[in-house]
Amino acid sequence: MKTKICFLFLAMGLLFTLSCTKYPPESDRLVEDLVVMTQYDTKVDFNTFKTYSMPASIKKITDKDTTDLSNDLAMAVLAEVDKNMQSRGFTKSASAVKPDLTIQVLYYQNTTVYTYYYDYWGYGWYYPYYPYYPTYYASYTTGLCAIQLFDLKNAGTTGRAAIRWNAFIRGILNQGHTTAEVTSRVNQAFIQTPQLTTTP
Repeated sequence: MKTKICFLFLAMGLLFTLSCTKYPPESDRLVEDLVVMTQYDTKVDFNTFKTYSMPASIKKITDKDTTDLSNDLAMAVLAEVDKNMQSRGFTKSASAVKPDLTIQVLYYQNTTVYTYYYDYWGYGWYYPYYPYYPTYYASYTTGLCAIQLFDLKNAGTTGRAAIRWNAFIRGILNQGHTTAEVTSRVNQAFIQTPQLTTTP
């Protein structure tokens, strides 16, 4: 009887704990919405650039390692960036030719883990039971995609290339988004920067 009572209270505690687990605040729900922010160098004339190069994959960066992403969504992002650059008048450079601009796409992924517990102790029926503090875990993953446009034409002798334009799209490569949703946000990044254009 004592064992059954203890398990009953333990199950009630678990149910209570899970029902009260806090969901991430709206500002942290990156997995649910796709927000686009862009920045560009207001002093640069993009008409001075004609060619660009594209990466073969997206660099995924976590707190553990860096890997290459080449799944369907990653390829859709790269293809959409490529299409937009060409529609703005830029020409994709051959691999053996140094381009005026080069594009880098990074994906920063972070997993937040919650730790919580429920404690209960006292007396049950005729038998005392002892305090018990089970620990439970919950987690959610957020992500931020950065599309960066580096100026190789004016890198100079130091070889340091300035970033002339970048776009930040949160949640774009997280699970739960369709290819159409992902590509529309990439397009939105270019729409927000009409200055990014050149005369072929």
